Amino acid sequence: MRVFGTSGFRGYVDEKLSPLNVVKLALAFSSFLSGGRIAVGRDARLGNRVIHPAFVSGLLAGGSDVVDFGLTSTPALLHGMKGRSEGAAMITGSHTPPDIHGILLFRRDTAEIFGDEEREIEEIFVRERFQLASLDGLGKLEIGDALPSYREDVRREFPTLRGRIVLDAGHSPAVRDFLYVLDDLEIKVLNGEVRGDFPNRPPEPDQKSLELLGRIVRDESATFGLSLDGDGDRAIFVDEKGEVVPPDRLGILFALEEARSRGIRKVACPVNTTGAVEALREHGIEVIYTKVGPPAMAEAILRKGAGFAFEESGKYIWPENILYGDPVYATAKLLQVLDGRALSESLSWIPRRYTRKGAVPCPDHMKRRLLSEIEALIGSLGVLIRIDGVKVLLDDGSWMLFRPSGTEPVFRYHVDAPTEERALQLERKALSLIRSAGKAAGLENLN
Repeated sequence: MRVFGTSGFRGYVDEKLSPLNVVKLALAFSSFLSGGRIAVGRDARLGNRVIHPAFVSGLLAGGSDVVDFGLTSTPALLHGMKGRSEGAAMITGSHTPPDIHGILLFRRDTAEIFGDEEREIEEIFVRERFQLASLDGLGKLEIGDALPSYREDVRREFPTLRGRIVLDAGHSPAVRDFLYVLDDLEIKVLNGEVRGDFPNRPPEPDQKSLELLGRIVRDESATFGLSLDGDGDRAIFVDEKGEVVPPDRLGILFALEEARSRGIRKVACPVNTTGAVEALREHGIEVIYTKVGPPAMAEAILRKGAGFAFEESGKYIWPENILYGDPVYATAKLLQVLDGRALSESLSWIPRRYTRKGAVPCPDHMKRRLLSEIEALIGSLGVLIRIDGVKVLLDDGSWMLFRPSGTEPVFRYHVDAPTEERALQLERKALSLIRSAGKAAGLENLN
């Protein structure tokens, strides 16, 4: 069994995330860290009533002391553990459908564990080379509250803030973060009831919910609005006109502010970032492309000197904060950058790109074969980049990216073009290529 995907250990409670596998992963993580203090948090998903106690028990059995932050967002957990723990684990399915659960593992510096660390933990897991504590060496359990540390960290940099925002919390525990940490803002909350069945909208913001958010932002004359995912580490913003802001465009705005205020010269972003990011080079900023996911972005910060990182899913990473997405910090930073100006105006100079993306069902064991067949089909279309999946650069500056999901049993495509018409054309082409490759790989009905 493959243990880790793009980000964490994910699956169904009655399959990959069975109680036995959860305990084994906890023992492997405890053994990897050789005990020490480990912070744990969870989102509201229904299966966490089983996963959470099983994981905590595994850590204690391995001799690790546990500070349990309970129901919390991922960024709150990381602020709570920062400088106080050897590592952390967030039990969450993040943006995936409600029946998919997961466990994210973090280093003491708040970065999600890197690939080489994943492989080491995976070997302990598979070979069951656990360090089991004796009765008098079992770990101790304490209950923690992450919000005071979160507030202290953010308000140290942003002591005063003004603005009116609309927050679609998406039933995420992160609603508490905003109301506690940014308590001097006027915040109108949508979907603020923390529920693991996500009754009003899916864990990942969808078009319908974003349209509603946009209308309310306009009606309320708000500074801007934002919509969160299930564990509160992704944020999709809408401007004062109610228009959705592509995260890449906002990432460019943040990057330029970091260059101006802190003198950074390198920015990291995944290979699925739009071509608009190339505008940063005109401002003397090097763009470091990475694999998709926070671990690769954090690794580019720590090992390649990137001063800021962002991805098109709505994660923004400032190294001086935490090495993960943090919508509360991003909101405070955006209010500071705007300084009373309209968000739409501040973004107007950035080149507009048009993207289309989607996914088709694909069993995990067939993903590698499907990718190989796709690569064979697109080899003559343009320059191929194999940082994550396979990306083909086309003559007009457009591109198509094909990659197996590391979090769900699907195969993803992503296209980027200078016009909407071209993006739609490339989406049709991408789907056609997937269907043809699927037939060659023995997969039927890929739609």
